[in-house]
Amino acid sequence: MIQRFFSLLISLLLLLGTAARAGLTRSYPEALKKAGHDKPVILFCYGANFDKVGKAAYDAIMSNKNREFMRILNKEIYVVIPVYQLPNEKEQAEFKRIMGKHRLPDGIWSYPCFAIVDGQGNFRGAVQSATQMENPQTVQEALTKLLSDFNKQQKLLAQASHASGANKERLMREALSVTSIKPPDHESFDPANNGMVQKLQLMSIVEANRYIRGTLASGTFTPTERQMIMAAYAGHLRRNSAPVDLLRAVYTEMRNIDPSSSYGAYAEGALEIWVDAVEGK
Repeated sequence: MIQRFFSLLISLLLLLGTAARAGLTRSYPEALKKAGHDKPVILFCYGANFDKVGKAAYDAIMSNKNREFMRILNKEIYVVIPVYQLPNEKEQAEFKRIMGKHRLPDGIWSYPCFAIVDGQGNFRGAVQSATQMENPQTVQEALTKLLSDFNKQQKLLAQASHASGANKERLMREALSVTSIKPPDHESFDPANNGMVQKLQLMSIVEANRYIRGTLASGTFTPTERQMIMAAYAGHLRRNSAPVDLLRAVYTEMRNIDPSSSYGAYAEGALEIWVDAVEGK
């Protein structure tokens, strides 16, 4: 079984070689910069020093010719990321060269995989399940669909950002209904540049509330920054199964700071998806 999977993976990666070189970007920060606001970044992540499949995957991407996958990857921004287990100094330096100050986006749980992020580094989706990675054809189909859904959601979000009122809310609901792709993770924004999400991860709901309220009271923030802080707080509450009434209060507050902004529309959509839907409304 392992030998069969190894053979299938190598077959897939043999298809990737030329396209990977054509679309290859040397570092993750460079890829994010090239992506801007609208384009996806494809990350190929593999176990570089702890399994033969991962090493063979790297060799295949860097040295072999492709066929059909070229037409997919040649159009995209693409980064190869080796993931090391207990890395030595050289491996640490290589990972840092590629990733800069960034870490791998949350949402990747299996290697090798193809993950999609946006230009802000938000994890949007991945091809990584055993079914998706079964053979070259299933990988190609899954990645093609993921890219298509990403572009569909981005188009809806862009339309929503220029709309208002009921039309904005409708477009946001349509964007959130593309369930194979996560919406932009506004939770990851840190307006005070103080590792807000990382700090929240270690806190209880009560501690998080105290921290967020103290942060908002201790500085002068624009309405957009206040909404982003509330989004980080709301994300922490969702991950920790907070009561629906608390989620409603936080998203309502976030929306009411500036209902006409994209974050206001996002909060309105979140109220429907994560509050009203839970209560069966």
